[in-house]
Amino acid sequence: MAKLVTKFKYLNGKSNGRAARYAKYIGTREGVEKIDESHKFAPATKRQEKLIAKILKDFPDAEDMHEYTDYLNKRTVGNASEFISRALEDNAEEMMEMKTYADYIATRPRAERFGSHGLFTDDGVEVKLQEVSDNIRKYEGNVWTIVISLRREDAERLGFATGERWRDMLRSQTATLAENFKIPLKDLHWYAAFHNESYHPHVHLMVYSEKKHDAYLTRNGIMKMRSAFAKDIFGQDLMCSYKRQTEIRDNLRSESKQVVAEIVSQINAGIYNNPNIEEQLTELADRLSKTKGKKQYGYLKADVKAIVNRIVMELAADERIAKLYDLWYEQAEEIRRTYTNEMPKRIPLVDNKEFAPIKNAVIKEAMNLLKGRYEIEELPSDEIETEPTTTDYESTDPPHEPSEYERLLFKAQTGNKWSQYALAKLLLDRGGEHFNSNEAVEWLIESAQQNYTVAKYKLGKIFLKGEDVPKDVGYALRWLEEAVEDENSYAEYLLGKTYLKGEDVDQDLLYAEDLLRLSVKHGNKYAKYTLGKALLDGEHITQNIPEGLELLKESAGAGFGAAQYLYGKLLYKGELLPKNIERAIAYIESAANQNNSYASYLAGKIRLTEDSVRDVRKAIRHFETAAESGNHYAEYQLGKIYLYGKDVPRDYDKAMEYLRASAEHGNQYAEQLIHSIESNRHWSAAMGSIRLLHHLSRLLQQQMEERDKAKLGQIDRKLKRIIDEKKQAQGLRQG
Repeated sequence: MAKLVTKFKYLNGKSNGRAARYAKYIGTREGVEKIDESHKFAPATKRQEKLIAKILKDFPDAEDMHEYTDYLNKRTVGNASEFISRALEDNAEEMMEMKTYADYIATRPRAERFGSHGLFTDDGVEVKLQEVSDNIRKYEGNVWTIVISLRREDAERLGFATGERWRDMLRSQTATLAENFKIPLKDLHWYAAFHNESYHPHVHLMVYSEKKHDAYLTRNGIMKMRSAFAKDIFGQDLMCSYKRQTEIRDNLRSESKQVVAEIVSQINAGIYNNPNIEEQLTELADRLSKTKGKKQYGYLKADVKAIVNRIVMELAADERIAKLYDLWYEQAEEIRRTYTNEMPKRIPLVDNKEFAPIKNAVIKEAMNLLKGRYEIEELPSDEIETEPTTTDYESTDPPHEPSEYERLLFKAQTGNKWSQYALAKLLLDRGGEHFNSNEAVEWLIESAQQNYTVAKYKLGKIFLKGEDVPKDVGYALRWLEEAVEDENSYAEYLLGKTYLKGEDVDQDLLYAEDLLRLSVKHGNKYAKYTLGKALLDGEHITQNIPEGLELLKESAGAGFGAAQYLYGKLLYKGELLPKNIERAIAYIESAANQNNSYASYLAGKIRLTEDSVRDVRKAIRHFETAAESGNHYAEYQLGKIYLYGKDVPRDYDKAMEYLRASAEHGNQYAEQLIHSIESNRHWSAAMGSIRLLHHLSRLLQQQMEERDKAKLGQIDRKLKRIIDEKKQAQGLRQG
């Protein structure tokens, strides 16, 4: 059964007709709970069995309780009593007025006290039990009740054996309650009490709105709240699960590459055990040639869609692709099992809307066969290091540039801090005749001790990264912190990025954001890029797309190539910014001129495929620039350009030269294209089917990676930030 058991009900303020059946028992239940230790292991009594049968008849959902599972496993007096007590407690709201229920959960035995009673609510709000009870008694709308229960061993292991921990968790979920109950945050009221039962600690929660008819809860809302509670409580377990699944995913990723290679070999050898993909791609290309209008799945006629669907079903039938799809489902189900036993029915890949893009990929491959168009591969990553150059952080240095070792040494020995720093730089030059990292560190320390902030930054950087010196994070942080005190924007940037990523230090997102904002304030273009990208992603700090875009634009305007590339890419994609090909290519080519191979590749792609800025010669030059940096995607594109000979004279030798270089650099597309060409088969159709398999594998892996990136603590941080902002607006105390 699920590790986390939850129960949702609502009250309308009126007594329930079942009250008479249980009133007597409710009045005496405390005595029933006090079982003699030697007696608790005896078989359940007949009276207990009859009462349990009656409870199950009146409250069927009691079967979902941990206590009932314990009772079924061992039908003892102790387990029977635990189940009876919890079942009656969980349904107490149906036997009393709401006012009575609020008093009951706050004052019943084993309710953990926070002062004179056990009721608690959101931070900054004082709880007066009598006042709460009176307000609820007068309230005419629906009051929802939730019971959240854990096994004792899970509560102890995960730190949920105290009322304080439950209180902190529920406070972090205030925005979740408001969202799923459809209650404006300012109108939300909730109160809870923690009951530290011996076997199954649990919390009772009451939720209602300031306005009579606001509160409303759907089945989907219940599932969302269960999911949010489970992620908070079982975060450690789920992270371990993600780690195991990631290991499996990585193994399957490696295997999927072998799958594609094997299929290509089989196609080329004429022994592929399912040639339908090739045949149906050719059939689809023929049908598309006679189809007017948009060549996208949603616009096609039913019979053409049917061909696309058959191709997707053939792809899904591949054993290894099927294993990837199973893994994708297993990840979702593993998390869901934490809070419910209800698993939605698995649907075929062809019907799964999350993988709808594969259908348009099938159409694209058929169009490639039909029109001979270039297939431009996406880069696997656009993550670019954002290290400042030496000239950046030395821009405020005195205007001297000594170049002779003896002259620098003489000035350094006189105590000149700038000369000491310059001498250290010369000594850190690996290609120079005076390279000596130990001596360089001594001179950097001399300069830093004279309060030269650039020397402090340099010391922090080389010890943090282990550049030419043994890595020493603690020592590095000391100097970087001192440089931050001097308002050195590069130290603020480097330290902020370090705490943002959690590399070599414990991740501290609030401190990281503060440091990056300080650096931005001081005009640092690298910090603008890093903070802007983080605000767009919303992965580590609260997402703020407008601010993120503005910071990226400022960084790009300051000439930082990585920002120019990313901002141009956003303009090209048209997702967060209105699509503008002309502005996009201007930014991207500016980044390409700074030897950014990612930008060179993307500039080539745009110049080759976008009609408004199409220039094949420029595209080839950009691809050549990227290829010189070892970009195997660019080499692959150049190979195809000269192989097809569509816009330039066909040059088989040059095409094969580029394709072989791409294959040697690890590009599997190039390797398989060479194989197909040399096998003398219809390599266009063969490569179409291979690209589809690759696309599907990438899509499956991307979906799984997105689940992995749903970092469990991130949700709570975002909610807390939202809550704090709301409280600040209302003048409430933060905490």
